[in-house]
Amino acid sequence: MKIKKLVMTVLVLLSVQMCGPEPKLDYNVTKSESYKISEKKMKKNSLEVKKGFEADNEKFEKKVKESAKSFIENMVAKQSMSGNETFADQAMKQMAVNMIEKGIEYQKNKIEEIRFFNDEEAEITQKVKVFSNNNDSFAKLQNEYELFKRVAEKLQYKDTEDMMSQMEKMDRKEVFSKLMKGISEVIEDEFKKEENYTEMTTTVSVRKVNNTWHIKNLDEQIKAVDVLFSSLANSM
Repeated sequence: MKIKKLVMTVLVLLSVQMCGPEPKLDYNVTKSESYKISEKKMKKNSLEVKKGFEADNEKFEKKVKESAKSFIENMVAKQSMSGNETFADQAMKQMAVNMIEKGIEYQKNKIEEIRFFNDEEAEITQKVKVFSNNNDSFAKLQNEYELFKRVAEKLQYKDTEDMMSQMEKMDRKEVFSKLMKGISEVIEDEFKKEENYTEMTTTVSVRKVNNTWHIKNLDEQIKAVDVLFSSLANSM
């Protein structure tokens, strides 16, 4: 399994559905011409729309993270030649899960507009910066030499040779823990780079149900996450 291809496929497919909240109230509030409501009340209602949007989005993100972790674990398990998880399998699994989780965590969103159609229907438009790996930075990390060179720097060893020499004195659990810490920090560095992102505009329909605003068809979107990972699993 190629980590780069797998993880980037997951991140790209999920980015269209992911739509996180922007805490600052620096968006426009508009309405359709046929909707009769005062501007003051409309702006007040927009706060409730945003609140419901945030709650549903947290629910969606939690589902994505759980499904992504389960998917990676199942994929790695299938590829274990002996049936027992090897050190390499564990490292691969942890690296892939970490990349997906960081991709979700570092996604940058800004609500641009909340548009009301009536008392129970509205639409949220936002700009979303998603990780795109435009400069192919993660491809470089598929090179074992480059990856361990950067991990050694993160763990403050003189070089890769020094790191390997020191780790020979440690038990397996300690080595794995240190390597995963270093790999996690290297991955996080890539997600912090602005040049690794691309911007897109997304719209989300919301509806008021029992006095609470919800993302329209949220349950169907959550089910779609399972379908997405099931399809990916069947294609590999």
